Amino acid sequence: MVMCLVLSAGAFRIGAETASGVFPRESGGAAAPIWRQAPGGKLLGVPSVQAGTVVAVMDGGHLKAYSLDGKPLWDYYAKSKLIPYVSRNRDGTSFICRTDGFLIAVNNGGRELWRLKTGPITAPVVNGWDGRIFVTTEEKIYCYTASGYLLWTRELAGDVVSGPFLGGGGGIVAALKNGELLELGPFGAAQSRPIGETPQAIIPIDGGTLALLKRGGVRLFYSDSSSPDQPFISIRGSPIGGVSRGDSVAMLLSNGSVTQISLSEKKVKWSESSHIKNNEVKTIDDYSMIWDERGIYVFSHRGATGFSIEGKRLWTITLKGTSAIPALGDNGTLLSGGQDWILYAYKVENRTLPQSSSAAVPAEKYGLGGILPGMETFYSLVEYMVNEELTKLGVMIRDGQIGENEPFYTMYLREIAFSSITPRTSTNRLRVNFRLRAEAARLLGYFASREAIPFLAELFLKDDDPLVRIAAAESIGRIGTDPEGIALKAFARTINAVRREERVLSAIVSATGSLCRFSGPPLSETGIKLLQDMEQDSMPYRVRDQAREEIAKILL
Repeated sequence: MVMCLVLSAGAFRIGAETASGVFPRESGGAAAPIWRQAPGGKLLGVPSVQAGTVVAVMDGGHLKAYSLDGKPLWDYYAKSKLIPYVSRNRDGTSFICRTDGFLIAVNNGGRELWRLKTGPITAPVVNGWDGRIFVTTEEKIYCYTASGYLLWTRELAGDVVSGPFLGGGGGIVAALKNGELLELGPFGAAQSRPIGETPQAIIPIDGGTLALLKRGGVRLFYSDSSSPDQPFISIRGSPIGGVSRGDSVAMLLSNGSVTQISLSEKKVKWSESSHIKNNEVKTIDDYSMIWDERGIYVFSHRGATGFSIEGKRLWTITLKGTSAIPALGDNGTLLSGGQDWILYAYKVENRTLPQSSSAAVPAEKYGLGGILPGMETFYSLVEYMVNEELTKLGVMIRDGQIGENEPFYTMYLREIAFSSITPRTSTNRLRVNFRLRAEAARLLGYFASREAIPFLAELFLKDDDPLVRIAAAESIGRIGTDPEGIALKAFARTINAVRREERVLSAIVSATGSLCRFSGPPLSETGIKLLQDMEQDSMPYRVRDQAREEIAKILL
């Protein structure tokens, strides 16, 4: 059940540091940058700050990365102009789109992973819990795996005026110009609800709720029509947008003030002015906000303001000649791109955001991974029937039509692939031959997420057939993302046992290289050590050569 909330419609000088690590706001003076870089162009859009690095889209088709102390890290050239949106997933992969409609994934070392033609995107790519991405264009929303394989597509019934954002169930939510709230589940299940008028914006709320902003107040709506709508909460002003944490929402109003309301108490907690002037911000594209453990922050082209969660204005910085809305780093550094093609960094506070928070690691899962002993679907494992189903499924995967059947097909393929290991409890559930087990493991790689990595790693360790092991390794490499290094540990445990099986060793090398290229450092450091073990004289010479080639590709 999803609930929706509808709202109807300075200068800075660094002074003495407080005990909390926040620099107090002072009047007069000017902010002096602590460092500056010349990236060779103007920044476009809001930079993405994560895990001690900042990535920014530049005019001229470049995506550039810097450390938060100003060190240039890498420069990716897309060979065409870019739309001013960049988002990053848990592994640090950046998703950008060229103006000619090519969506591109770039790893955290600046290497292109894949590109595909979606059409120009109209909003930043949204990352799901397991690495899947939701891509919005003018007419459609697509869902792809982290490796770029299409899971499903949905037509849009109208223009998106706010969102999409990640919803409480791991899908996405968006407000449409026709006055509907659209909810798409992670597997493509769609439902919409008329809300009476075009909303100003929507805000995801913990627990699967949403806030829709309109002039004059807020209201909660349930997507479940059997649940009653919530009382109207009056707001003095016209909300533009906002952010949430727990059951509270912090909103930016058109007069430049920030107001926090408690949904459970149904009242305004506090309201305070920011650096933004009256009617300076018109739409959600003119500002950005974040709410983390340190406080609440609002950013615009003219500067930024920081508030404590209790509503105390901590600092304000005003900027001139910016080319994009600034962003706040994990270490309290504000990054701002200028029209003069300079990237400036300002120290606004010393408090550091915890690494786990800055990386936005989701605790939730879709329930598509793990080992399920005794797992049985209603399908018989009689081989001719399995062969027919795998053929049909292969066509669906090729056409990007997994959609709402993803949980079932994931379970079905895992049951087949694991059939030589999992005990059967009924007579019509037999051990499937090795070729079908391998095909099931292979198909998983084309639509499964990183939630399937533990299962595939276990399959690789326990199935005694080389073809199944090869298929499991290939699927791991095709999925590409293994932030916990589960697959690499499984490969390392197996090397000595399969030392005489050249094809299995070759699959390990290929999958390890793929994981390293996808994830980049620090996972690649572990992978390189594994590949170096594969270079030993005791290994088949083809495997040694392949390992050297993979290491060279990683270190490019």
